[in-house]
Amino acid sequence: MEKVKTVKYSLINNVFYVYKGVAKHKPYLIALLFPAVFCTALSSFIWLFLGKYLVDSIGSGMPFNEMITQILILTGLNIVCMIGMNAVTFGKEPAAFYVRPMFMLKRNLKSINMFYENLEDPEVLDAMEKSRASTRNVDVGIEGIIRFTIDFCSGIFTCILSAVLLCRMSLILSAAVLLCGILEYISVDRASKREKFLTNDSVVYEKRKLDHFKIVSSDFAYGKDIRLLGIAGKLLDTQKELHAKLNAGEKKAGSVRIWSGMFNRLLELIREGFLYGGLVYLIIKGSLGIGDFLLYAGCVHNLAGSFLSLMKTLAKMRKCSAEVNDYRSLNEFCNESKERASGLRDSEEYEISFENVSFRYPGSENYALKDLNLKLTFGKRLAVVGANGAGKTTFVKLLMKLYQPSEGRILLNGRDIRDIDTSCYYSLFAPVFQDMECYAFTLAENISMKPEEETDKALAEKCLEQAGLGEKLKTYAKGIDTPMLRILHDDGIILSGGEKQKMALARALYKDAPMVVLDEPTAALDALAESEMYERFDSFVKAKTAVYVSHRLSSTRFCDHVAMFEDGRLAEYGTHSELMDKKGKYAEMFAMQAQYYKEEEYDENAVA
Repeated sequence: MEKVKTVKYSLINNVFYVYKGVAKHKPYLIALLFPAVFCTALSSFIWLFLGKYLVDSIGSGMPFNEMITQILILTGLNIVCMIGMNAVTFGKEPAAFYVRPMFMLKRNLKSINMFYENLEDPEVLDAMEKSRASTRNVDVGIEGIIRFTIDFCSGIFTCILSAVLLCRMSLILSAAVLLCGILEYISVDRASKREKFLTNDSVVYEKRKLDHFKIVSSDFAYGKDIRLLGIAGKLLDTQKELHAKLNAGEKKAGSVRIWSGMFNRLLELIREGFLYGGLVYLIIKGSLGIGDFLLYAGCVHNLAGSFLSLMKTLAKMRKCSAEVNDYRSLNEFCNESKERASGLRDSEEYEISFENVSFRYPGSENYALKDLNLKLTFGKRLAVVGANGAGKTTFVKLLMKLYQPSEGRILLNGRDIRDIDTSCYYSLFAPVFQDMECYAFTLAENISMKPEEETDKALAEKCLEQAGLGEKLKTYAKGIDTPMLRILHDDGIILSGGEKQKMALARALYKDAPMVVLDEPTAALDALAESEMYERFDSFVKAKTAVYVSHRLSSTRFCDHVAMFEDGRLAEYGTHSELMDKKGKYAEMFAMQAQYYKEEEYDENAVA
């Protein structure tokens, strides 16, 4: 199985990567970048020149009318710059807010398309958590790059204008200001890297675990156990421990910020002392007038402030760039995991063969399935039985390409399924799992699993009736258009466990795929009810290939073959009669369960 590779792209590479996405989703933001830079930088100099001209004009006896004219011109220019800055900000905010969700959707799509088995790999789960952190708010990762790039470019322009003016007065003064700025940048950059490690990289597992327990604490599905089994204290204690670890990292990061801030304040004090001492010396020497003093003092502050801001922004951009690397690491991992495969070949009959297939879960040294050789013939029924943990569910997930074999191969009509496009391969199966999930869509959409406009509502109703929910459907005022769950609609319905299992059967019937897989969907039912449901569903399957999985043997009597798993291996295989005559493990298990399937003891009214 592929491993997540931590990518380390340069800041420039990540800026181009993010703005490529900006250009795709909000191209006008690129056009706004240039006026944003120009207006922001120019506005900081207009008042400096205005102050110089006022002082020089008063000293030279300039007529009042000319003075007013110059003031009005500079003020008007400043107003134009402010309008330009506001226009840019007005365009930047919604664009940035819009672009970040587009990157989030791209990441979610990649996550959905990755191999299912990766969702059980702690390394991948940590990578997903770090990727989510890169799009969590406005000042990190993707959106941070968008915002800080504009600030950075404005800072560069301001620094250049300030440096050009100051170099005319004193190269030494300009160099001293820049040196202080560089030292401040080094301090801020080191603090930012350390902060990211302490508050994110070193505690990504704790953050993921805390998010899980927060969801569990408020999830309706866990509500009964939490209250009746008295585990609220355990949940809270666990969250307190996790918060303590996270807070310890935040505390250390706070100390880093404090020491870095103190060092930067010291540098600012040195810079200001050097600045005013130099300017006063030049005035005493007669090299500088009062108006020039105001201009150059302002330029020094502009240079120092903009350079410091520039360096801080660069440090933030580097931090955001590291977070974008986290985003891209997961994104490129998903790309690597998506096979370059072709679609299905035209066929009306599909045969699947397992050839020496073995599988181990991520991080496990033991095989969940070992040396499996099995053939699934089109149109036949296969019962997969065995005790819990025997390998039945692993077999099913390998069959449906949710897992990739660790060893061996699985063939579809003689072709390795790894060479078949996954979405095409999935279309062959109509699965019914033990854990069935409902979505906050309408009842019809929950059956078709398609948008409303693509849903055949009449077919959805028919499938519900076949699955045994026809009478229940009649009680809903909105019928097949009834919303499910109470997330988006207050009048949404919530099905019981047995009803959810029947809905899962309705989904399988609606999909009408050539292969049907029932992976212990009736585990919560008693043996007779399970047997009755299997037989009723089998009557609708007709000529399809069907796989019935259970730790009970209710499905074996009407299946063509039985595969019995034990300790991850195929222990016995054959027809029901053959295995009974063999008098092995299967016959022993069937004899133990036989009392539950006697027709004379079956009470239809009790089951209903």
